[in-house]
Amino acid sequence: MIALQILCFTLVLQWVTAQVDANSFCSTNDLHALILARGGSKGIPFKNLVEVNGLSLLSRSIITISNSSCFKHIWVSTDDDKIALEAKKYGALVHIRPEEYARDETSSIEAIKEFLEAHQTIQNFALFQCTSVFLKEKYIKEAVDKFQSHDCVFSVKRSHQLRWKLVDKQILPDNFYLEARPRRQDWKGDMVEAGMFYLSKRMLATKGLLQNENCAVVEIAAEDGLEIDTYRDLTVARCIMDNKA
Repeated sequence: MIALQILCFTLVLQWVTAQVDANSFCSTNDLHALILARGGSKGIPFKNLVEVNGLSLLSRSIITISNSSCFKHIWVSTDDDKIALEAKKYGALVHIRPEEYARDETSSIEAIKEFLEAHQTIQNFALFQCTSVFLKEKYIKEAVDKFQSHDCVFSVKRSHQLRWKLVDKQILPDNFYLEARPRRQDWKGDMVEAGMFYLSKRMLATKGLLQNENCAVVEIAAEDGLEIDTYRDLTVARCIMDNKA
C-alpha cells in the first residue's frame, strides 16, 4: 500500500512539474535558443520538416544546438501542430505563434518581438535558421564565447566576388577599383551575412534590431553557408550529406 502511494505521489509530482510554465525557471542571465518555424513556407511546403539524410531540418538544428550544451532552453516558435510535435519529439519547448505573426509578410524581428513579449524573463537569445543545414557545434560555441563581451554575434562567410552597381544608368565597380583589379589571393574578400544564427539581447530586439555597433562575427566555411530555400538547394544538401556518409 505504501509503495502504491509513493508511486502515485511520484506520478503526480512529474505531472505538476511538466505543467510549470518554462518562464518560472528561466534566469534573466540565461541564454535561450530560438528557432522560427512557421508552417506556411511557399518555396518548399513544410520546408522545416523536409528530411536530409534521415532527419528533418528542424530536428537537425535542435540536435546540434542541444549538443553544444550552451543554452538554458531551445524554443521553437510555430503556428503548426506537426512542427510543434517534431520540436517536442527532440526535446525543444514550443511557443505557439499567433496567426498574425506567421504570415508571409511577417519579418523575423516581428516574430522575435512577439516571442519575447510572451516570455518576459528572457533577456538573451540566439536565433537559429534551421534552413542552414550545416550548422556546427564549433560555430555555436565560438558565438556564445564572443557574446560574453558583445551585444550581438552573427555568422558570416567570406566572398571574393567582384561586385558592380548601377549609378545613373552607368555600371560602376562597387568593391574594387578598375585600375587595381584584385586577384583572389591579394585580398581578404568581403564578409557576407550567412544567416545561420544571430545572438542578441532583448534591449535590441525591442527596438526592432538584431545588431548594433558592438557586434562580433563568427566566420563559417563557405561550404557550410548553404541555405535551403529551393528544391535545388535541397538536392545539393542531400548530395553533400550522402557523400559524407
